[in-house]
Amino acid sequence: MKHIGLIQIGFGTVGGAVLEQVIAHRDQWRDHLSIDVQVDAIVGRSGVLVAPDTSGFTAEALREIVGWRRSEEAGKLSGSGFQVMDPLDSPLAAGATRIVLDAAASDATATTHAAALARGAGVVLSNKAPLALPRSDERSEALWSETGRDGWLRYEATCGAGLPVISTIQSLLETGDSVQEITGALSGTFGAIFSDVAGGALFSAAVRSAKERGFTEPDPRDDLSGLDVGRKALILARTIGREVDLNDVSIRSLVPKNLADLGIPDYLARLEEQDPEISAMGRDAEGAGTALKYVAQVPASGQIQVGLRQVPQTTVLGALQGPENIVSVRTSRYDQYPVVISGPGAGAAVTAAGMIADMLSLARQA
Repeated sequence: MKHIGLIQIGFGTVGGAVLEQVIAHRDQWRDHLSIDVQVDAIVGRSGVLVAPDTSGFTAEALREIVGWRRSEEAGKLSGSGFQVMDPLDSPLAAGATRIVLDAAASDATATTHAAALARGAGVVLSNKAPLALPRSDERSEALWSETGRDGWLRYEATCGAGLPVISTIQSLLETGDSVQEITGALSGTFGAIFSDVAGGALFSAAVRSAKERGFTEPDPRDDLSGLDVGRKALILARTIGREVDLNDVSIRSLVPKNLADLGIPDYLARLEEQDPEISAMGRDAEGAGTALKYVAQVPASGQIQVGLRQVPQTTVLGALQGPENIVSVRTSRYDQYPVVISGPGAGAAVTAAGMIADMLSLARQA
């Protein structure tokens, strides 16, 4: 029996779903995979919550913790036993392997990841920011040096939630193929918005609708800036061996400078200011028989681009509807007919499942 001790960083929407899936399936993993998984520490904005002993948190305790995050009771978290400490110092059962799962959204967690890897622990990311650090940052080198099949860092959920994007690319490279270009619609938010625009909705209405349906961050500008997609493009580029930084990625933001610093209510109230430009672009695309999509283009060499472009409606990318993600990988072997991966590219359950799959992969490797 292999014993795995988890440190969960972030227990909001995705992190909470990870904990719920651990609760639901760890008996199955123990019985069928001989992998005993426990949660030893949980890291949130309030600090670190440590299990009372080396047996980890009980299922009842984990459910209560997930409930805290969803509670509207002011101050609930601050009084719940969180400490200021290194989560790697939390109790660990003898002979257990530690794995850190990061569902946060900041590159500050990279310090913990680098330390974990140095101690022989594993790291699983849905958080893209640590992998987008400049190459000159020593933490970036520490993380990327462990991203190979035999390494101790997994990051499938950073691009396409639970879709097998990273693992497919790695498999192609390992078999001697070479990637010529990766093209993808990598944002469920943009997919939902521009599907509505193609259906005749104004951009302002499409953004508000996407927000109401939970497809955007609380501040839609966090999505519309294109930074999230830019980080995904960077991660894909580094996965195929390109030595690039985020400032090498051309990102077209859909947030005008005059709306960038407003409060969220004021920004939402002025969305109509963008309608004429986006509507004109939509009409141009329709007249050309194309679809307007927010796309990442990652060639084997040359400029990496992220932004709006016209895509032929006859392609799988052009036929994209709603918050689905589609990634097309053109390689030396798959040139005329690229490898296409599609499916839900957002959502807590599928993102958490991608992280769990990576965790189990590391557990088998331990």
